[in-house]
Amino acid sequence: MIKQKIKSQKKINKSSDNESNKIINFSDPVLESINLNVLYGKVLAVKEVNIQVPKNKVVSLIGPSGCGKSTLIRCFNRMNDTIRIARVNGQVLYNKRDVSDMDPAEVRYRIGMVFQKPNPFPKSIYENVAFGPKVNGIKENLDEIVETSLRKADLWKEVKDRLKENAYGLSGGQQQRLCIARTLAVNPEVILMDEPCSALDPISTDRIEELIKDLSSSVTIVIVTHNMQQAVRVSDYAACMMAGEERIGELIEYGEVDQIFGNPKDKRTEEYVTGRIG
Repeated sequence: MIKQKIKSQKKINKSSDNESNKIINFSDPVLESINLNVLYGKVLAVKEVNIQVPKNKVVSLIGPSGCGKSTLIRCFNRMNDTIRIARVNGQVLYNKRDVSDMDPAEVRYRIGMVFQKPNPFPKSIYENVAFGPKVNGIKENLDEIVETSLRKADLWKEVKDRLKENAYGLSGGQQQRLCIARTLAVNPEVILMDEPCSALDPISTDRIEELIKDLSSSVTIVIVTHNMQQAVRVSDYAACMMAGEERIGELIEYGEVDQIFGNPKDKRTEEYVTGRIG
């Protein structure tokens, strides 16, 4: 249990306003937010988030509902652009390029996303995976791309004889792995996952978690999760967000997953990961 993972130690003063709790500097981060603020209309939803995401690692965003986790990851690939009242201030960098200066289609090509609820297209399994390459002008080797992507998503053996069937005929867990295969088909450098297992059964969840660990050798993954055990199992780093009385989401602590769950520096982080709040 998570509570058991908090090491017994002498009481220390845990700072709730120490900037050093929130900052890890990497030599070559694939993603970075600088003084990031997000507003919905006139309502400030996320305030002054500064975070770097290292290459080929898994970073979990944890924290209570409504603290801005999903809003934050949607900034990384400009998905908030699709929300009419959303406004983003500050910078988001992808390999040191400001994503606001990039074509949104290119951003989402490089930084894919898997959503909470599986969302396959109303097409065949094959066409779901081939969709991205086709949209980006790739016409050759589609069979190979589809097979490779399905293999990476640990789905090939289950669907290799069903490729022409409608994707809606798959189970929920299979549909989610199909969505991951669809994302992988365009060779993204980063995959954002917004609670990808919340609608799945334990067996399907285990398959997705193993897949995340396998993929992280070649792809950076940022995952939003409310499952603390899951964050411990799959992550290299964890970032804890919290919203105060004004309901404004802030990053309160960021560190290696063993530190966040074993020796958090911020009292609010400790209270959250041990289940005392949230």
